[in-house]
Amino acid sequence: MNKIILDNRVLHYQVFFKKNKNLYMRVRNNLITITCPKKFSISEIETFIIRHQEQILKRIEIKKVSLYNSEELVLWGNKISIADIVETLDKKMKKKFIINENMIEFFYKTETIKYAKKLLDEEFSMLNHEFNLSCITLKSQLMRSRLGSCNVKTKRINLNSVLARLDKKYLRAVLLHEIIHLKEANHQKDFYDLLLKYEPKYREIKKELNQIMKKYEI
Repeated sequence: MNKIILDNRVLHYQVFFKKNKNLYMRVRNNLITITCPKKFSISEIETFIIRHQEQILKRIEIKKVSLYNSEELVLWGNKISIADIVETLDKKMKKKFIINENMIEFFYKTETIKYAKKLLDEEFSMLNHEFNLSCITLKSQLMRSRLGSCNVKTKRINLNSVLARLDKKYLRAVLLHEIIHLKEANHQKDFYDLLLKYEPKYREIKKELNQIMKKYEI
């Protein structure tokens, strides 16, 4: 079995030399299978694979990470235990309960809003000269396809609760994105000029976030 690196991922491929006239490739069960004439060298085969890496990566099954895997529960990028969640919810709700996915999600929604409010009150207070942050209402829920949304009319910003599982810089970037929508409704040049004014690394952060989101099973 041979190995090759495509887009920072180690993949396996096997080669069958036959009396073909051409080189053929198949991707199944996360394995690349090459059938080709004996005249092809390993170097030529790997060049062929690299040339078709986009097609290959689309067929590779990415193992998704469960949002509720007790061994991988995280808060702001750091591992936490179920006991930590129970303790926090006990204090907030002032009652005992059996932990389940709904309670875990409630915990993440609560943490998302709590940190977003802190950003509005502290770090983003500098935006008050352009935006009336005191009028913003925050909401959080688990969303499959959106990281955030903004209702300009009601000034309500909805944040994906999955963000509480990640480094705080990602929620900060998403919240800032939605705040800018209060002034610029569409993703035109003026929108990004204003967004990049307050977060010059936004595009880099968003690219990282998009890659991270692909690993979660939502």
